[in-house]
Amino acid sequence: MLFAVYPILAGLAAAATGIGVAASIDRPQVETIDDFVPKLVTLVYDREALDELENQTAPSAEIDAEALAQYAYHSYSRENRLLLEEGELPPLLQNAILATEDANFFKHGGIDLKSIARAVIKNLRAGRSAEGASTITMQLARDVFQLSREKHFKRKIEEALLAVELEKKFSKQQILTMYANMINLGHGNYGMEAASQNYFNKTVADLTLAEAATLAGIPQRPSDYSVYRRPELVIKRRNIVLGRMAAVGLITPEELASTRAEPLLVTQRRKETRVGPYFAEEVRRYLISHYGETELYDRGLRAYTTMDRQIQHAADLAVREQLSALDHEKGWRGAKDHLEDENLEEVKLPSWFDAEPEPGEWYEGLVLASDRQSAEVRIGPRTYSLTADGIKWTRKGRPDKLLKRGDIAWFRLELPEDAEEPVLMLEQEPEMEAAVLVIESSTGAVRAMVGGWNFDRNEFNRATQARRQVGSAFKPFVFGAALENGYTAADTLFDGPVVFPGGPNQPDYSPRNFYRRYEGILTLRRALELSINVTSVKLLDLVGFEQVINFSRRCGIESDLPPYASLALGTSEMTPIELAAAYATFVNQGVYVAPYTIERVTSRNGRLLEEHQPRAHKAMSPAVAYVMTDILRGVAVRGTGAARLARLEIQTAGKTGTTDSYTDAWFAGFTPRYTILSWVGYDKKRFLGRGMTGAHAALPIWEAVVRRGLEDGWLQNGETFTPPPGVRQVEVDLGSGLLASVGSERVVQEVFVEGTEPKNRHDQEWARIMALPWYLQEPFYVPKEGEQMPAEISDWSTVQDVWKNKDDGPSAQPAG
Repeated sequence: MLFAVYPILAGLAAAATGIGVAASIDRPQVETIDDFVPKLVTLVYDREALDELENQTAPSAEIDAEALAQYAYHSYSRENRLLLEEGELPPLLQNAILATEDANFFKHGGIDLKSIARAVIKNLRAGRSAEGASTITMQLARDVFQLSREKHFKRKIEEALLAVELEKKFSKQQILTMYANMINLGHGNYGMEAASQNYFNKTVADLTLAEAATLAGIPQRPSDYSVYRRPELVIKRRNIVLGRMAAVGLITPEELASTRAEPLLVTQRRKETRVGPYFAEEVRRYLISHYGETELYDRGLRAYTTMDRQIQHAADLAVREQLSALDHEKGWRGAKDHLEDENLEEVKLPSWFDAEPEPGEWYEGLVLASDRQSAEVRIGPRTYSLTADGIKWTRKGRPDKLLKRGDIAWFRLELPEDAEEPVLMLEQEPEMEAAVLVIESSTGAVRAMVGGWNFDRNEFNRATQARRQVGSAFKPFVFGAALENGYTAADTLFDGPVVFPGGPNQPDYSPRNFYRRYEGILTLRRALELSINVTSVKLLDLVGFEQVINFSRRCGIESDLPPYASLALGTSEMTPIELAAAYATFVNQGVYVAPYTIERVTSRNGRLLEEHQPRAHKAMSPAVAYVMTDILRGVAVRGTGAARLARLEIQTAGKTGTTDSYTDAWFAGFTPRYTILSWVGYDKKRFLGRGMTGAHAALPIWEAVVRRGLEDGWLQNGETFTPPPGVRQVEVDLGSGLLASVGSERVVQEVFVEGTEPKNRHDQEWARIMALPWYLQEPFYVPKEGEQMPAEISDWSTVQDVWKNKDDGPSAQPAG
């Protein structure tokens, strides 16, 4: 029988020669492998990774494996691939690969004639292609040169010819290393190192015999040999690999027996917890726009970003907790889904993972039963009891009024202090969205970015892409322009009814204060602390549109700013990052620094491709910037932010913002080191709800970030704003703005640009005037030049129409 095969082999060899000649015409040049780089993962690191890289004692293009696992917070690639260098493939794994794929690897020159003969005989006997004869070098040639995967002679001859050329050009160890880096091992893992870290949470150097055999067996059919879906099949394949290793003397019979008895122990798939997905997406968009998709997805770029993981975690947590609490105020909207299945106990939801649920995380739960006292809810492998404590926010009282068997809803495990077992809490996804930014004011480095409730729900980054009206958060730029033009925080304007003539084809305009009252004589400080609309529009009118717009531009605001009276109340749209960077100018002593997210971009080999260069300019004098900072500090101490910020053990400053019709809620502010902004709203602009002001909806998120910063240490208790040269602090009466005296009821340390301090002193007469209703104060007030007063109004219909509008609802005027 064997002799009968020889003619067949001879015929095949003759045919192969002819096909080989034809194939060689289009055969790729082996020299091109010098330029070949397998598709590599692009890694995006946080700021600590760059410090790690720069602090290495020996120059290296990469941080070590442990640092990579710690600092690489997101990666983008169609293939998850980590490369081994020549010599890094450990003997144990190498032996497992060779015993499985190519036992004669070190004996042949790219083609194993014995294997070919054996395969031909076996295939002839089977009457089909039952066994292949591809060597490791031939498999590498197929993957590198992307040959067809159809099983036919032409492809085999192409593989063989290219394999011979590869063997001439590269050493055996180089070929084996390239193979180990190219091979598909399932679940998006390409290369032995990527699979080793993914499946076993260790590098190839630390693999056990059982683990090495497992990896060596997967490449034959990676889609079938899934360690998660078909572990029993993987064990069977692993044991075949072990048998082959024993057959060629690479392991002892004792090692074979003991290792075959081992279970398959792989890292459990856990619910993916991504840190800063919106931040990562912003970086990805930048890299695509500057380097293209090929470089991003295939060349293994290394992007070192400005993200601080600790600060990012604080921002993520603040949005999740506070936006959820805000949504609770709107009540329970019902289960997210429902299953009609008699065997619910056997159902496994797609979102469930093998691991135990963790406190603090949200999970989809399946309701198995509910009654007046509790509901039985299954999450993954465990069943929990939902009691009245977990549904308090719904104000329903009974679980069976909320949930029924088959309902699917969101749940969270909460672990109270001194408790051993977690308490199950009912949750629901907010329909509202939120955005948070934390910027290091002096450098412009974005330390944290949250662009929405959930990146998987919607990838739109509201922190950088959404253009929204900013409401009263724009007022500081009106007041800042006024300070530049000679006004002081202690100067007064008259808060009373006023009508501004409309422009061409525009109706007259009359602003109304949110709290539906007038204050009369009011200092600029108090006007901003209390977010008084009338005074802000008056100040814009007095200072001039050109001055305010010019000041805003210098602070980095590039959005359109139409010269209308309502500009003072933030009717213009801008992005949150634009507004945050403009606010940072105040605390940065008047210097605008453009925000940025990437410190450095390198190639995989460490070649520098890009390094951040600061873009900064002087927007205002340090003295004006500090006076503005101190006024905004008053918002946190006495104004619209005081209820939440006054007791913080760190100095803060900022401004609330609520847009017309309650569609957007803002708080923009800063600590001595960081500028922080929070926004809440719907993607499609609509009424947020009664009382959803910036102070109520956005400020709690801002406060939560700061409190977390104080707990974690990236904000320090006792931090204060540092005054620059050229300013003076003087005691003044808070109401009149005049120098304080014995008759002053409330005295504050007011900050002035040197030479602008008040000359007159507050007295009893002023005290009596300030105690009068606004309409009785008017005769005692000396208007500023050009200031419009109530006495000048000839037609009160515009004022009356504004006052007819309700406090809450689509017609409401901007709030603080």
